Order: sequence, then C-alpha cells, then structure tokens
Amino acid sequence: MIEIYSSESETKIPVRQYTITKGCWIRLIEPTDEELSLVCGTLSIEKADLTVLLDEEERPRVEYDEGMSLILIDTPYVVKEDEIESYTTVPGGFVILPDAIISVSLRKNPILDLFAAGKIKNFSTENKIRFILLFLYRNADLFVQTLRLIDKRMTEIEKTLKRSTKNEELFHMLTLSKSLVYITNSLKGNKSVLEKLSRSQIIMANMTEEDGDLLDDTIIENTQALEMAYTYSETISSTMGAFASIINNNVNQVMKIFTCFAALITVPMLISGFFGMNVMVPFTEYPFAFVSIIIGSLGLSSLLLFVIIKMKVI
Repeated sequence: MIEIYSSESETKIPVRQYTITKGCWIRLIEPTDEELSLVCGTLSIEKADLTVLLDEEERPRVEYDEGMSLILIDTPYVVKEDEIESYTTVPGGFVILPDAIISVSLRKNPILDLFAAGKIKNFSTENKIRFILLFLYRNADLFVQTLRLIDKRMTEIEKTLKRSTKNEELFHMLTLSKSLVYITNSLKGNKSVLEKLSRSQIIMANMTEEDGDLLDDTIIENTQALEMAYTYSETISSTMGAFASIINNNVNQVMKIFTCFAALITVPMLISGFFGMNVMVPFTEYPFAFVSIIIGSLGLSSLLLFVIIKMKVI
C-alpha cells in the first residue's frame, strides 16, 4: 500500500494526496513490486534501496549516500497466537531525499498512524530532520509503554502461579522472557543509531537548537527503555528460577508423603504375609488371633508414624 502526504497548507496538517510532489512524505506499507517501481522511477532511486528495508532480519543502522540518507529503526510489535500475547520488533526504514522522505515498513506502524492523522505537534513533511527526530522519540516512548505492559503481565502471572503452578502460566512467562530478549536487542540497535545521528555532521548541520534538545531527550528515553528491559529480564529470570525451585520442592514433598505412606502400609502387609503362610504359626489356637494381629499391626504402624512425625520427615 502506498500513501502520500504533504504539509504544504497553512495549517501544516498533513493532507493525503495521490501524486508525488516536492516536500511530500511517501508512506509504503508492505508495498507491491509495482508500487516500489513507481516510487523509484519517479524519484530516480535504486529499487534495492527500498527493498532492503523490507527484510525483517535487518538490524538498525544509518547509511549516507550521495544525495540520500537511510535510517533503519526497530519498533515494538504485539503478536497474539493461541491467546498468548508476545512482543517482538519489526524494522521500519526511512529514506531521506532532497525533495521527499520515504517510510517503508512491513506492517502498519502505530506511530506513523499518528503522524498521518495530524496528531503530532510541530510536524511538517517538509522538515525531514524534525520528522525523523519526532518519530524516534515516539518510538522510544512506545518501547517504554510496551515494557510496562510486560511488567504488568508478569505481575498477573506471578499472582496466578502463587495459587497454582500451571504449565500454561509458565509458558506465558517463557514467552515474555523471549520477548524481552528481542526488545533488548532492538533497543541496543536503536541506541547505536541515535549515537551515530548525534555524531553525524550531515544531520547536525541541518538541526536547530530545538531539534538538538529533542535528540537528547530521545537518547535519554531510549536509554531508560534499555535499562528497564535489563531490569525486567533479570526479574523474570529470577522469578522463573524461584518458581522452578518451588515446583521441585513440591514434587519432593509429594514423593516424601508417598514414601512414608508406603512405609506405613508395609508393616501390616509384612505381618499378614507371615501369618498367611501354610506352615505352623503362633496363635493358631487362639480365638482372638485375627483381631490381635490387626491391632498389633496398626499399633506398629502408629509407632512408625509417630517416629516419622517426630523426625519431621513430613
């Protein structure tokens, strides 16, 4: 899908249009080969410069070429499968040209939706540097929000696990642990992009003082998100380790109970085995032999139970 926006009106609110003009923003969402060819032909750029941004395995980076800059950044994305929510990241790319800016993504980006709807202040498609910086700041903030959702979900799962250690909840915890790995790696990549932008003479030469402050705020926000990701990763690792120990302890406790139960019923079974043999045994002529043997067996089992409790075996 291709969408074209321009902020050339006095209100500076982006207006959708159907032709590529100077100062416009071209938004490509999972574009077809024909749409890529149209954009590349109109702006005289190589098709490979756009198709490389559609690779999910591409890492965040910044590249400069003659008359063109390429910025690739990771954005958090929620995946729901079998009623289990997991969090991953998808790459989103920007190609900055002298007369236009192109955004390329495999899925709809919620941050770019806000730009297209005119809900971002101080945004103009003509000011490409400000556009990128505003996106990067919002993107870092989205990571923070996503991490808070993960933390909230972790708390809910912990409360459930305290009542019942179900496999389903453990799978949820494992999914969140994997999500934090993806998010941490993406935040590291985004951090390198921000650091390179802050050192770039090309970018810094076109930035105002306000843009510089925005870049500093973005770096701080991204650093905060990365620290949160590290903290939550350590928390979830220790939590899963603690619950694994609890589960093992519960299994050991159950096994001890079964072992003690087996020991208690072994005494009557052993005595009944002796008196059930086809040989001469004591109390053969005694009229109350059966009752006496039963009472004696129970007495020995009770004594064994007393010893087990006294030794705090269970």
